[in-house]
Amino acid sequence: MRVELKHSVVANILPEFAVGLGWIKALWEEENLGRFVITSLKDGAHRAGSQHKHDMPENVPGEAADIRTWHLFDKDKGAHKEELIAFARLLQRAGFRVVVHPDWVPGTPHLHVALGKAIFKRVD
Repeated sequence: MRVELKHSVVANILPEFAVGLGWIKALWEEENLGRFVITSLKDGAHRAGSQHKHDMPENVPGEAADIRTWHLFDKDKGAHKEELIAFARLLQRAGFRVVVHPDWVPGTPHLHVALGKAIFKRVD
């Protein structure tokens, strides 16, 4: 499975999060939500302490992704279409931490997904 990344994305993430993103992409396609593009992983501007880990040393892998949602955003209403909101709730029920920008918090339209506590247990 290939996941499309915006050209500037730094793809240093935890292996279990990579597996989770593969599952999210497969579900995205199953739900016919259009083109799946990750616009940020361990790069870009995020709040301090974000699970993107952009402000951590290079060898510390990230645990969050931003996914492009412009095609699912209704500019007239200033909110995402219901199918994206339903998808976000599905991911939350699966144990991911999800924020829909700007519907749930201010920001440029995108879906923020982060590794939740309940999905995987890391075995060292």
